[in-house]
Amino acid sequence: MADSEAKREAPGSNIEMNDGEGGSLSPVPESAGAGVIEEASPDSLKNTPSNIARLEDVIEHCTARRKYLAQTRSPSDGGDVRWFFCKVPLADNELAASVPRTEIVGKGEYFRFGMRDSLAIEASFLQREEELLFHWWKEYAECSEGPSGCPISGGKLDSQPNMSSSESAQSAQLYNAEEERVGVPVKGGLYEVDLVRRHCFPVYWSGENGRVLRGHWFARKGGLDWLPLREDVAEQLEVAYRGQVWHRRRFQPSGLFAARVDLQGSTPGLHALFVGEDDTWEAWLHVDPSGFSSVIPLGGNGVKLRRGYSKSDSPKPTQDELRQQKEEEMHDYCSQVPVRHLVFMVHGIGQRLEKSNLVDDVGNFRHITASLAELHLTSHQRSTQRVLYIPCQV
Repeated sequence: MADSEAKREAPGSNIEMNDGEGGSLSPVPESAGAGVIEEASPDSLKNTPSNIARLEDVIEHCTARRKYLAQTRSPSDGGDVRWFFCKVPLADNELAASVPRTEIVGKGEYFRFGMRDSLAIEASFLQREEELLFHWWKEYAECSEGPSGCPISGGKLDSQPNMSSSESAQSAQLYNAEEERVGVPVKGGLYEVDLVRRHCFPVYWSGENGRVLRGHWFARKGGLDWLPLREDVAEQLEVAYRGQVWHRRRFQPSGLFAARVDLQGSTPGLHALFVGEDDTWEAWLHVDPSGFSSVIPLGGNGVKLRRGYSKSDSPKPTQDELRQQKEEEMHDYCSQVPVRHLVFMVHGIGQRLEKSNLVDDVGNFRHITASLAELHLTSHQRSTQRVLYIPCQV
């Protein structure tokens, strides 16, 4: 996915190479559909300061954005949202709500989108927030993991959006109609994010769907990196946060003076404890002694939580952060360096049919050629042209 930077074409259009000044892949643009917040032009897909500033302005003018801003001055509070993608493809007919299996994503499983792509996805999400959340919670209900409500100190939190019957019908139509898909072009236009199903898939070839995840609440588990929480758990924490649950603190069996929020998820006995005041609150993820979790240790202080994306506290980047940075640097390079050579790749006579994956093989070939380019091409050559490899499956 790292080299997937090119322009998206309209259905039925042909791929052309632009011989003009830009030299980028420039198919006929697709007409903007519902939920698309930008023109489908090669320049608008670049990770440049001007595009980032434009998308930030779009987000700031979204009404739904206000409730995601920080409402306190606590160090644990923030309003930055980042979107992530998983390189492990979803199985056939597998719902996005069924993965990741754990409430906290595993290290090295999910990668951040580049800043421009993340802002574009978030802007589209905010413009269709109620409809999208309706479908997300519907999926979680089908997986028996939906946030139908979580008790707080004897009360209930309803994390599902309050939608009228007409809005529900409109949402159902959105889910079923392919032409109404809430799609966002990413990685230069070679991939698209379907926000209804939370899928990322290639545009120019038949490929597998990858899971995308909205990172709003994060946990620091066994290290210095903040890892995103699954959306159903994050939404329950968000409802507790907006209700300022820390005002309802009471002594817990452990002796800690905190507000407990029982969370519905894949781990029995999962809960969060909020301590502190408005500008000093902190939250920790725990599991009851009777429960079992492969990612949350029993006892102790649990796993620290924070609202909003934050970089690692380590003065030196961790291995996971280095991988993230390398991925983002490759995406930035592919979005800004024009395509001068287009190569369509097919398997030869030696293809091992049932054991071969052409898309993976082309991805490996990209990495090999990128390494060779570093060794044999000058920095000027690398900054003025690149090769785009597209797998062709028959």
